[in-house]
Amino acid sequence: MEKDYYKDYDKRVSWDLTSIFKDDEELNKKIDELNTSINKITIPDSLDTNNLISLLDEYSLIKELSTKILMYGSLKYYQNTSDENLALKNRVEKINNEATTKLKIIENYLTKFSYDNLIKLPSIKKYKFYLDNLFRMQEYVKDAKTNEKIKDNTDLINKYINKQNNLINNMTYPDIQVEDKTYEITNFNMTKYLASQNRELRKLTFLSINNSFKEKESEFSSILNNIFALRNDNALLAGYQSVLKKSLFEENLPNSLIETLITSVHKNLPIMQKYLELKSKYLDIKDPHLYDLGVSLNKEVNQKYNIAEAINVIKTALKPLGKEYLQTVDILLDGHIDATPNELKHQSITFSWQDYAFLNFRGAYGDLKNLVHEFGHIISYHLAKNKEPFIYADSTIFIGEIASIVNEILLNDYLYNNAKNKEEKIFFLSKKIENYFTSVFKQTLYTEFENYLYSLDNITANILSTKYYELLTKYYGSNIIVDSEAKFEWMRLGHLYRHSYYPYKYATGLLMASSIVADISTNNLLIEKYIEFLKSGNSNYASELLKMVNIDITNSKTFDNGFKLLENDIKKLEKIMEGE
Repeated sequence: MEKDYYKDYDKRVSWDLTSIFKDDEELNKKIDELNTSINKITIPDSLDTNNLISLLDEYSLIKELSTKILMYGSLKYYQNTSDENLALKNRVEKINNEATTKLKIIENYLTKFSYDNLIKLPSIKKYKFYLDNLFRMQEYVKDAKTNEKIKDNTDLINKYINKQNNLINNMTYPDIQVEDKTYEITNFNMTKYLASQNRELRKLTFLSINNSFKEKESEFSSILNNIFALRNDNALLAGYQSVLKKSLFEENLPNSLIETLITSVHKNLPIMQKYLELKSKYLDIKDPHLYDLGVSLNKEVNQKYNIAEAINVIKTALKPLGKEYLQTVDILLDGHIDATPNELKHQSITFSWQDYAFLNFRGAYGDLKNLVHEFGHIISYHLAKNKEPFIYADSTIFIGEIASIVNEILLNDYLYNNAKNKEEKIFFLSKKIENYFTSVFKQTLYTEFENYLYSLDNITANILSTKYYELLTKYYGSNIIVDSEAKFEWMRLGHLYRHSYYPYKYATGLLMASSIVADISTNNLLIEKYIEFLKSGNSNYASELLKMVNIDITNSKTFDNGFKLLENDIKKLEKIMEGE
């Protein structure tokens, strides 16, 4: 008989962290065990099959244990953000950092040997790809003095990121008046007001926010200029030609990938602009502005789900992925999803870590989408950890997004195919198309913006705002009015400060996921091959793993195929709107 853990809405959907450690007492014992293992690391004088495998096994076990310690302490904090748990989180982060530093001893030792001699040793198969990648990266491993300079730069970058976070957290916005009602704008409610069906409310919210950021333009630009200069310096210190080359090399991705993506998106801008035109027409907006585009096409649709309904919808939507996939959903519903809101939890974050997912499920469509997305991550990890050694279980970000976006597409297809009326069909189909808008077009715009900034020796507020406005007008097209205040939005793009070349992974992820879903639905890709792909974790480079699901990332047709699917959905939406 199939389990139904969440038959009753009131039953809590929360983590059972005892599957990591029974309690804090066991955590402390494992920390002692970790310290003992680290202190017992012995580097052999010579290398043969036995002591090589023993050394690599020791490396993997220490890495796994330190990660479990980090996870347990961190997840406890997200479940309950008390000062006590914050202290625990800080403690386990320090322990994990110390373990990582110690493990460098083993890595440095291994790279003193000949790669060709190492991989010829019997029984090395399990660790061959790890060694391949370790030695591939050696070209960019520098001496202690250079590494210290890179570390100092990284510490400075983190200080600037904290400065940016503090600026954001302390931002205040003028109240606005709409129809004799006063609205207080905050960091927590601005998204709701920007997406309001009331046009005057979203317009005034847009102006309130952007004019407030305008006053801080010089502070944000100074922070960004310093961060980008330090990242450029770190890339050059490590021997890379640029930050872009560094980012792509680390995942062994082709240097042409970003250029191919941007070129493909530019070529297909008219497709997305056609959707924005349809959206404006449906909302009866004759002079659409940028602040009009966050409105959902749900004039008469108010989808709400309790957790039981959401899980049933998800399990039905994911049926095309087969029995093993659905069985894994049931396994992970038993203590691996923390979704029920409560005042003790972290309130604003959604994430997955290995096979644990965290969100605050409040019943809206967006919560349903977040839940199915996080299932993609944790199912992928769970399948991989049961097949691959620990060091290969966690997929790279570039690959990892694909599994989650496949789930999102299947969810929207299911909801669309089971819609009760025209309004629901428009709502769910538009949500699928909006994924392209947010994940492909906007993320590629951000990538192009970032790419331009890394080419500069000095970044000023004027350069930032002028270039950002130029890209907005290019991407949104002549039918959308881009108000001058929109040019200050770059200050709110957190990824610019925290990461290098991150947004493109969402764009490529959606385009590749679209291709996978299309191939599954037409039997051009067997479910078994897709599951095998998920089970592979990071046991090979992305370009090789993607070949398992019929994707060649060096071929621009991969991206063009995704846009063809988008174009078909937009044509379908237009017919529904016109009543055909």
